Amino acid sequence: MRKKDGFQFIMTRKSLVVYIVFTVLLGLFLFFVIGDMVGKCAACIVCPMLIAYLLYAYCKESKADTKAREMKAQYMNGNYFESPEWHEKYVAYLNEHTFEKTKYQSMKLDLLKRFQRREYLVKMILPLFLMFCTLCLIPLGRYYMAIIGFCLFGFFFLLEFSLYIGMPVRKWLKGDIDYEELEASYLKSKMLFYKTNALAFGTTHLHGFTEKKIYAIDYRLVEGISRKIVRLKKYEDGIYNTEEYQHFAVIHVRLPKSGDIYDVEIELNEFQVQMAIDKLSVYKIGEDLMENLSVNEHKENEAVI
Repeated sequence: MRKKDGFQFIMTRKSLVVYIVFTVLLGLFLFFVIGDMVGKCAACIVCPMLIAYLLYAYCKESKADTKAREMKAQYMNGNYFESPEWHEKYVAYLNEHTFEKTKYQSMKLDLLKRFQRREYLVKMILPLFLMFCTLCLIPLGRYYMAIIGFCLFGFFFLLEFSLYIGMPVRKWLKGDIDYEELEASYLKSKMLFYKTNALAFGTTHLHGFTEKKIYAIDYRLVEGISRKIVRLKKYEDGIYNTEEYQHFAVIHVRLPKSGDIYDVEIELNEFQVQMAIDKLSVYKIGEDLMENLSVNEHKENEAVI
């Protein structure tokens, strides 16, 4: 999950008009009220440049939104994934990337090794350094600031350290699971890896993990896998800068007690999602696995669950 970012300029026509009117009024204020050389230069040079930049930002975001609407239409009606061009890319991807296998003869060891990533070590360096820096405040007599700083940076250090030692895995293993059955399925699984996520097709269970959660789902409870696409708009200094599309394999699980459908989302790349859909159909021959597709839009740092 991502935390919400600060205020971002949403470049609609109405907001663009408001920004331009404000800039024009600011220019008039600088030119006539302030009236000195600096104010006139700012009114004649800076304000027009600011208006030009606002127009550029509006056109850039509008053009990207128009293209995104066209892409969404292609996603929803199936033209994108059924096109010969995409199919050719998919076949090429399959030829270069195959399902991976487990590296170790123990499910626990294999999962823990998957979590020992270099990026976690790198993220631990800064808070660890700041923890020692706060100790330098003790000789200066600033005990409260030293304690607060040490605890604060220690908290961030522990967050990364807990991921590096595979705390999500350790908590999951302590739960009510049949370890021997799951291990037998996991060790013979065929796996897809992307970023900090994985989806593995075992002999009896569908295994998966994200940065924070571990899953082991009995195939008998899996209703199907669909595709979810999220357009992530990225802003720089509050202005739209670029975007990326995130692809999720959505596993539809029927809860055994209530019978309700629970969705498990694991981010993969667009070809891996199709590989997962195709692979599940092999395990669930004869069942209706109609692929549902959802296309959502988020801004950078908005919650993506």
